[in-house]
Amino acid sequence: MLKFLNISNLAVVHRLDVEFHPGLNLLTGETGAGKSIIVDALSLLLGSRGTSEAVRTNERAAIVAGYFEPEAEVEQQIDAILTEVGIEEGITEGLTIRREVNANGRSRTFINDRNMTTATLKSLQPFLVEIHGQGEQQTLASTRFHVDILDNFAACTAFRREVASAFANRKEILEDIQTLRHSAAEAERLASFLQYQLTEIETAALHPGEDVELSAERTLLGHAEKALALSGAAYAELYESDHSVLTSLASVRRRVQQLSEIDPRLIQTLEVLEAATIVLTDIAETLRGHGANIDFSPARLGEIEDRLSQLEKLKRKYGKDLQEILRFKEDLKTQLCEVENVEDRERVLQVRLTAAEQGYISVAKRLTEDRRAAAKRLEERVMEELHQVAMERAQFKVDVKTAKLIGDENNPAGEDPTFWSPQGADRVEFLLSANPGESLRPLARIASGGELSRVMLALRTVCAGGQGPGERSGNATLVFDEVDAGIGGRVAEAVGRRLKALAAGGQQILCVTHQAQIARFADHHYAVSKNLDGERTVTMVKELSREERVSELARMIGGAEMAATTQQTARWLLENSGSSKGENASAPRKARRR
Repeated sequence: MLKFLNISNLAVVHRLDVEFHPGLNLLTGETGAGKSIIVDALSLLLGSRGTSEAVRTNERAAIVAGYFEPEAEVEQQIDAILTEVGIEEGITEGLTIRREVNANGRSRTFINDRNMTTATLKSLQPFLVEIHGQGEQQTLASTRFHVDILDNFAACTAFRREVASAFANRKEILEDIQTLRHSAAEAERLASFLQYQLTEIETAALHPGEDVELSAERTLLGHAEKALALSGAAYAELYESDHSVLTSLASVRRRVQQLSEIDPRLIQTLEVLEAATIVLTDIAETLRGHGANIDFSPARLGEIEDRLSQLEKLKRKYGKDLQEILRFKEDLKTQLCEVENVEDRERVLQVRLTAAEQGYISVAKRLTEDRRAAAKRLEERVMEELHQVAMERAQFKVDVKTAKLIGDENNPAGEDPTFWSPQGADRVEFLLSANPGESLRPLARIASGGELSRVMLALRTVCAGGQGPGERSGNATLVFDEVDAGIGGRVAEAVGRRLKALAAGGQQILCVTHQAQIARFADHHYAVSKNLDGERTVTMVKELSREERVSELARMIGGAEMAATTQQTARWLLENSGSSKGENASAPRKARRR
């Protein structure tokens, strides 16, 4: 809901601060007073192109600011849009939008005091305000809005959610298939590279610890002569020399044996000497055989060097040690298996795609059936409403085109999956013939802003109390600028009653009107006037009290002549509008002009 609108230096407006309220807000005033400036300001605020001509003469910039309190139903969508552009605090404190247009034609947009693009502003617009008037019929021109209105009327928004979910599932699988196909050539190159790596590792025939063993053997072969000399000398000292360790130890053992015969306490010592003799004898045998185990072949040393060089090369490429290289080999096998199974993966995805399409088709067909059944009823209801607002000869049609779905014999049209969307397999468009002899044409090609405003009023009236259209807010503020164009009397009253009923359902409405029969139904009535301030023309807006409303209605009925009968008629209109009780209960406030 729009709460406040502030306008500075826009056209003939110097400064206006206007507070709007829930319900039906009517703006009236003399022709040329500037009523449409309010609509123009809202349009500018919500993303329409601003030009230097809009800036008041001799001023630096025109500024329009609005404060909105969005309905709870759309807070989540608005928060999502704001989060995408970095405003994560949401709209718990409301939404402030400010648009500045400089005299040089450049403009800036601020949302909650953060500089934003016009594109972001336009993405918020559907949830905030819908403007209906000459040149401002983007909503009615959008076929997306048409399908939302039809679904709202048919009460099939639950099916819509199912269809959207099924479409998203199908789209995800299609994207997976496309990704798989686009990467096929890359997969082939990758498979070749993986196979090269795997072959290199497998050809090396590695086994854990091999590099450690070979390094030890290389060290031994590199010091073979020294190792042989040391082992021979150690063996000689232990066993072969005249004064070897074992010869001396045998002499010691004999003496201890004799001593133990005298002193039995040394028997244990003798046993230790015998064990030591056995150990030293084993060591001597080991040293004697050590030299025989050393291969002095230079060829063997060359083989070891080549093998260790090969292992070091593999370590540099595939892992810090042989164990890690062997783990990498198993990973290569897994990756190669996945890459080589692209065709199998695509077959699996195709099976999933077929199932997803069947699921989509199933819910889309039910949605289409509901739409087609509701389309006729909607046509009839809208026609009834149009006949009540001076469009007795108008023809209205809901055109539903459906893509051919598998197994749908009732729709033999050529298959066209491009119809498929999150909104279903239908293209919905509203067609209108406003006058006899004219062919039915899309609403986007209807020139009359007044006719389109009345079509919108009829649609909103018929759908009032529905579940809310799709992803678009049914609670956005509605602005009607030319709804009374070319009508009067009974028809104007019918339009007023419909505006009143629509507002009573919780819809905030702003309406510019020249008709007293419409203005009588206002919940809040604003008079727009143009005055001279020194030598400058300024536009002012004032919220009227009850008695001021009587005077304004009298002016609208009788012009400048304020006869007693005109006043009585105005008072009677107000008293019998069903809107006089409790309206404008607060003291009327005059828009501040600075």
